[in-house]
Amino acid sequence: MDYREVKAEVRRYQADMHVRQRRVTLLHRALRDAEADRDRSVAAFAEFGQQHEGARDAASRRAIGRQLGVTHPAVNGMVERARTRSKLGPVAVTPLVPVLGADEAREYVESGALGDIARILVAMYPGNILLESGLDPSAFANGTDIDVPHMLIQGADGAAIGVEDCLAGYGGTGPSNTVRLLKELGFPVEVAREVCDYRFVELAPYRVVRAADAVHEIGGALELSSDGQHFISRVYSQRTYLPDGDVTAAGTVAAWCREVMDHPERYPWAAGERRARVYLDRDAAAALNSEEPHGITSNRYSVVIEQGRLQLWVAAYFPYNFADLLSTEQLHALDAASMRPEGIEPRTWLDRFLPRRRERPPFILISEDGQDLAHSPEGATQE
Repeated sequence: MDYREVKAEVRRYQADMHVRQRRVTLLHRALRDAEADRDRSVAAFAEFGQQHEGARDAASRRAIGRQLGVTHPAVNGMVERARTRSKLGPVAVTPLVPVLGADEAREYVESGALGDIARILVAMYPGNILLESGLDPSAFANGTDIDVPHMLIQGADGAAIGVEDCLAGYGGTGPSNTVRLLKELGFPVEVAREVCDYRFVELAPYRVVRAADAVHEIGGALELSSDGQHFISRVYSQRTYLPDGDVTAAGTVAAWCREVMDHPERYPWAAGERRARVYLDRDAAAALNSEEPHGITSNRYSVVIEQGRLQLWVAAYFPYNFADLLSTEQLHALDAASMRPEGIEPRTWLDRFLPRRRERPPFILISEDGQDLAHSPEGATQE
């Protein structure tokens, strides 16, 4: 290797090492938060059992220990830690939506734990559930995944449960499970069978409110950042969760803008100033491409578009010609988000952004307020 190649490899290793160390730190922090949240739940259940005779056996500390697979002393420790932390004041935590099997969901509803059913959403594509539920995506967090069920039952008081293995849109096992559950919940047979004919069905007791093949154009696939502060959608030119539509990365960016980012009143988690980073240097973008959880071709993400707590990581090639600051794919992504500066052609960007030494900066920023992203991609910093 020559000197430049060695330097490039050094930067890649440094970025990779940095992002992994940061992830370890954040996971330790997330584990502490999760344990504290569990301790509060255990303490609240134990206190409930002390106050109500009918719950005393189920809420005894030994019964709680058996359910969690821990010892009685461990449960005592959870309760004591929760009492100590309660003196510091309440902690705001987005309630997680429980995801149950069909039989468990029926028992949950029949017990009255959910209250009166307000509506039920069933879909082939979980993105429709996410966007129609009105819930913050973190309510569906499963580690760093936003794991949205295909069926959601919402109560009149705002509580919700998800149901596993219950889908809509075809004549197979998933929709058959849905039909059976709906019938057990008191829905007429002809109403329940609508889930076999449509890919999205909204029901209210005991009727169909809406039935369509899809109500949103995006799949809604999101990840939770490792610090738990924002959501990431990896956008690339290979969308398999919808049967038609624009499958290019720019088309998916446009769908996100049209469906979500242009409606902050409906989706508060995507409310805020729209900003973008466009990476010009592959090494600077290494943090975006260091992990590929879905098997996407590496070293492709080069545009980050942010609004509120939502980030779109867009796969776009770097320019082949050094005279071009941005590639055609990068420009298309900016156009889809209405973020290309007006009246500026690709080649004129070169003189505007490059320093006198004719070296490219790691990335350029685009925003009306001149500010950088509120949530910097881990390890991707401008030096």
